[in-house]
Amino acid sequence: MRRTALAPALLATAALLTACAGTPAAQTTTTAAAPAPTSTADADAHSAGDGHGHDEASEHYHGPNVTWDAAAEARVKETAAKAMVLFGRPSVEEKTWFKDLEPMLATEYKEDARYIDPARVPFSTVTDGPAITREAQNPMTVTASFDTNAGPWTMMLHRIGQDDPWLVTSISPVTPQ
Repeated sequence: MRRTALAPALLATAALLTACAGTPAAQTTTTAAAPAPTSTADADAHSAGDGHGHDEASEHYHGPNVTWDAAAEARVKETAAKAMVLFGRPSVEEKTWFKDLEPMLATEYKEDARYIDPARVPFSTVTDGPAITREAQNPMTVTASFDTNAGPWTMMLHRIGQDDPWLVTSISPVTPQ
């Protein structure tokens, strides 16, 4: 019984592995009953340079078309500057502090920020920044660096699509190395 159940799974795995290489699956004889239907891998599911020999000119990507341009840089700088000023308000009541900052926070960071006591934020003035850095091939995530009256701080921001807002994923002091 165990061999019979295992054979269709092995056939499906072999078919999937050989589909990307563009060669038909080898004919295998087993003692199992009729083989289970198999699916083939879609060549578009792979990217150029992944070792599967696809032509870069014919690659199809099924994700958001996000680019880095002057408008993206202006929007992320504006969001980062506003968020940092709102973050550095140690004299503001906790509920007001969070309510003002919340629309600029990514969902996963909102939960962390909800428990920050603004009275414990050590700066109240941004003295320089943001200076934006990013990886060359990543137009969706940036690091914004700031100088404050309590030293340097960084902020990570991310967007999902070209026209989606930049959202803060973390704010933290720069620790000396």
